[in-house]
Amino acid sequence: MRLFIAGMLCLHIFVFVNLRDRIKQGYPDFTVYYTAATMLRAGLGHQLYDPHIQYEAQKKFVGAIPSRHGALPYIHPPFEALIFLPLAYLPYPRAFATWDLINVVALFGIALLLRRSVSTLGAIPPWEFVMGSLSFFPIFSCLLQGQDSILLLLLCGLGFNALKNRSDLLAGCWLGLGMFKFQFVIPIILLIGIWRRKRVAMGFAVVSLLLVLISVGLSGWGSLLRYPEFALQITNSPSLGGVAAEFAPNLRGLALGWPLQFSGMIGTAVALASSVLLFVFGATRGRGEDRRVRLELKFSLATIVSVLVAWQTNMHDLSLLILPVVLMADYCLRALPENSWRRRGLLLPVLPLLISPLWLVLWILKGDVNLMAIPLLWWVWEIGKELSADRKFPLRTQP
Repeated sequence: MRLFIAGMLCLHIFVFVNLRDRIKQGYPDFTVYYTAATMLRAGLGHQLYDPHIQYEAQKKFVGAIPSRHGALPYIHPPFEALIFLPLAYLPYPRAFATWDLINVVALFGIALLLRRSVSTLGAIPPWEFVMGSLSFFPIFSCLLQGQDSILLLLLCGLGFNALKNRSDLLAGCWLGLGMFKFQFVIPIILLIGIWRRKRVAMGFAVVSLLLVLISVGLSGWGSLLRYPEFALQITNSPSLGGVAAEFAPNLRGLALGWPLQFSGMIGTAVALASSVLLFVFGATRGRGEDRRVRLELKFSLATIVSVLVAWQTNMHDLSLLILPVVLMADYCLRALPENSWRRRGLLLPVLPLLISPLWLVLWILKGDVNLMAIPLLWWVWEIGKELSADRKFPLRTQP
């Protein structure tokens, strides 16, 4: 395993070194956060979603990139720009490096955090957890792009810890802070609410309202009301900076990028119907008795379902899967007999996700990253079966 991790890390370092010049030139997604932060610093919060103002702000620190005819657009809620405001006082390359360093520190925080509720992590030093995480291609993609997915992973880890300690209100607050990626957080909250954890929804609602008020203070009601239309326009238009839907590793990408080539209304209808069916499957499988031993299964199921049903999912967004990987490994070691078919069923779907060369082939050579939704669907099915199973053997504890 350590040799495998070392090999993936070497591959990631090789890719990073070869792309370092593009990072300095402002190609990564971090540009959008730095743009929003510099606009806040300049007092332009009320024009946060004006593409022309965004483009002028970007040209001041990265110049005019030949392949772009406009801004790489900032399409997250206004409050998230506040997180990056301190970085706006640094030159762009140094701000990018600082943000990546913060993300690596966050991975150490996740390692220490999960040791409190995931017993098997106690046998692994935090630095080994971080190295293993860095060998996971979506985590590497997050660092390569300067994205915010590791921050969401940290907040979901805090939410899981709170649920484990039966602090449901606090769990909802932590998850509410992740509303900068609402397309993932809202399905998780809905599933947890359906599974009779109502106080989670209360904490989530309070924090979400607070974030709305902060956003109004930063950009005003007019800009905030314009945000949904602006974000939808960008995500549906790759030419404006959005990611092509058929490229996404979710159900929408699988439907629109399938060899049968569903398109237009048919593809959208297939994606929507399959997303609803998958959400219902997850909701029904998790509505069993409230047993703490099953929390790992339920939270993992909610996380994977949210990634699949979200209308916009990128490679780096799958950084969230670190959490179900850890929770499923812990569950299998504690609750299932060695060499059992049930243990294999819960772990085998993960294998394709761990192979970085496969990601690179699908990303660069084939443009078929959407196929990664297939092992995720398999994983959801296996977790759902385990939640429905009536285990007749006691839990095994680790020494």
